[in-house]
Amino acid sequence: MDCLDEILIYYENRESHKSRAIKTWISHILVDLMRDLEGDDPHNYLRVRNCLLLLVNLFFDIESPDHYHSQGIPIHQITEKDKIKFIEILKSEITNCN
Repeated sequence: MDCLDEILIYYENRESHKSRAIKTWISHILVDLMRDLEGDDPHNYLRVRNCLLLLVNLFFDIESPDHYHSQGIPIHQITEKDKIKFIEILKSEITNCN
């Protein structure tokens, strides 16, 4: 079973985020994910990263999801001209990553 599926199933069936069983389960998942990084397959890195992100978001009480949380301006205040420019920049970044 993929780690994403395993995390989601465990999250749906959990009784409490504070229980010792959940902390033990998270520890086992983290060890398994670290073992998955031992290979040279770049797909493993992406899979492990996504599993870690899901794990943190579901099981850890984080007030701010990232450094940029609640910074910037609301999307409805961005002009159409700026939206088009932002989309072009994002497309350029994505293209340059591959």
